[in-house]
Amino acid sequence: MLTHLLNPQFSAEGSNRRQRENSTYTLFIKYMREAASGRRGAVNLGSILRFATGTEEDSALSFALQPSIQFMESANFLPTANTCINRMNLSLPDESNPLPLQEELFNLFDLAFCNTFFGLE
Repeated sequence: MLTHLLNPQFSAEGSNRRQRENSTYTLFIKYMREAASGRRGAVNLGSILRFATGTEEDSALSFALQPSIQFMESANFLPTANTCINRMNLSLPDESNPLPLQEELFNLFDLAFCNTFFGLE
């Protein structure tokens, strides 16, 4: 359900940026599966939703603003969030800043989703 709730904002199909977005998003989906199965310690799907929206549950009335994932250029891969607009930001790899190894990236996700700093500390 969380994968349908967090709507990724992809670039145009076939663009180089879209390829980088796909590689990041694929790892994020894999991470969410691990969190859902309890393999990420204290992180669960509610933790991820809380990070992106400020609440652990989809309310009965849903959200006024659709929760989304935006891809951004960044020097590190620690996710950030803007809970006032229900948006989570995931970093994109490039030639000078490739994706870290899967476990390193997942550890950064753990750090972000287990605290209340929204990736800003």
